[in-house]
Amino acid sequence: MTTKNLIKSITASEWKLIIWTTVFIIIITTAPYIYGWFQTPTDHTYTGLHSLTPGDMHVYFSYMEQVKQGYLLSEDIYTSEPQSRVILNGFWSSLGLFSLITKTSNYFTFQLFRIILIPLFIISLYLISSWFWQKKIWRKICFIFLCFGSGLGVIIYPFLSSETYIKGYYNLPLDMWAPENNNLLTILQSPHLISATALIILILLLFYFATESNKTSYSLGAGILSLSLFQFHPFHIPTILAVISIYIIILSIKYNKILYSYLKHFLIIIAISSPSILYYSVLEKYDFITQIRTYQNICLTPSLLVVFFSYGFLILLSIYALYKIISSSRINNKHIFLAVWLIVQFSLLYSPLPFQRRLMQGLQIPMIILAVYAIYHLNLIIKSNIKPKKYNYYFKNKYLAIIIFIIFFTPSNLYNLTRDIVVFKKTYPQLYIHNDIIAGYNWLKQNTSPDDVILSDLYNGNLIPGHIGRKIFVGHGVETLFFESKLGLMAWFFSTNNYDLKKQIFLRQNSINYIFFSPNEKGIGDFNPSSKKYLKLTFKQNETEIYQVIK
Repeated sequence: MTTKNLIKSITASEWKLIIWTTVFIIIITTAPYIYGWFQTPTDHTYTGLHSLTPGDMHVYFSYMEQVKQGYLLSEDIYTSEPQSRVILNGFWSSLGLFSLITKTSNYFTFQLFRIILIPLFIISLYLISSWFWQKKIWRKICFIFLCFGSGLGVIIYPFLSSETYIKGYYNLPLDMWAPENNNLLTILQSPHLISATALIILILLLFYFATESNKTSYSLGAGILSLSLFQFHPFHIPTILAVISIYIIILSIKYNKILYSYLKHFLIIIAISSPSILYYSVLEKYDFITQIRTYQNICLTPSLLVVFFSYGFLILLSIYALYKIISSSRINNKHIFLAVWLIVQFSLLYSPLPFQRRLMQGLQIPMIILAVYAIYHLNLIIKSNIKPKKYNYYFKNKYLAIIIFIIFFTPSNLYNLTRDIVVFKKTYPQLYIHNDIIAGYNWLKQNTSPDDVILSDLYNGNLIPGHIGRKIFVGHGVETLFFESKLGLMAWFFSTNNYDLKKQIFLRQNSINYIFFSPNEKGIGDFNPSSKKYLKLTFKQNETEIYQVIK
């Protein structure tokens, strides 16, 4: 089958399902943000955050903001060390350029592109479902699972200890907090994750078509898409290369010969995507900032039991499908490809790589296709072993099927969507900034240079770079170099009102030019900047103050 034939095989009724599903998903994943905006308290501004990984959102905004201020290449402005502008992230740079041209906020652009990319992602899900299934009904079933399926994390969550955080490690159900875990969470969270998953699907599909048809046009397409994916999301280099290489090895063993045509297509993909691979390899070897960020970017996969519950019945069904495939005498290349994809990518979750958990992106795709394949076979077994009347009553009842699907395959996603509503209803202070603080941010943007460094608490430190494109001393667990040390130094600085000589040395050694002093910083301790001769008040609006460091 060619891609053209694959697209042609999708009927008008199927396109209607795609369209209505897309509309529905846009509504349910946008509604929480709109609700959050409507819940904004008086004299506050909505940050654009929600309950899922809020610490990362403004890192993306910081890249966009730097482009808006005229810099194509970015710095890591979450850290105070001197550095060169060597960061090129094509995805966020493109969004920043759009925001600059249209004069829209980073948050608006972020949400706009999240919505724009949803239809493309949904189509890619239906394409891979259609690639595996010829029968229209099973295409549709697989597609619904791909769009809405989740694990059972919310069921076991009450029985897990909350004291499960170690550096880079959350031993909590992934389907409750990790946007890479399933497609609906990916759609809810960020446009770059949507793009990354869609590209993973298309790259692997095009490679498969290239090997089956021996057409270089497919491998060229896969190479171009890989170049794009690796440029803005290099975490997926191991996934793509490992899945393809292991698949070639398995088929070479099956056919008892070296498959040179397959190797040719693999090499084409590597050659075209090599600029992105080389770029990050060079940064990793020669750029100190990148080296420390990589060292700190520890994202370990939870325990195996927690991962199993995070995928729930989907992983159990996919294991059954793997058993059926391995034990079958009629195994075909599609089955082998999906089996390799699932096994290899799952294995990467426990590889020596420090960013294990990020390699989960796209894992749900082969898992769900195989899970539905298992349901298909179980359905045949049940159908052949019970009376037709009884089978039709129970197993052709659409309403019963929907209820079973919701109960057993969507509980965590239902929780994720409703949790946002609850969080916004309580108007948690992390989600809303007082307008006095916004005024302080704006003053810093107008009266400081990109080389100035600002000291604040962790909350303001996380928001300032994304809002105004200025450097902070500490603000993010990965982006801030030597984060734990700097977090302690920040707490020490604001917690006491003495040690002035040491504090002056600290400010000078870390090139800190401004102190942001809001109720957040005041709440850390009893530091009183107005009594310090080495600090000059430059901004005050109610309880928000900014002090310039006199050196």
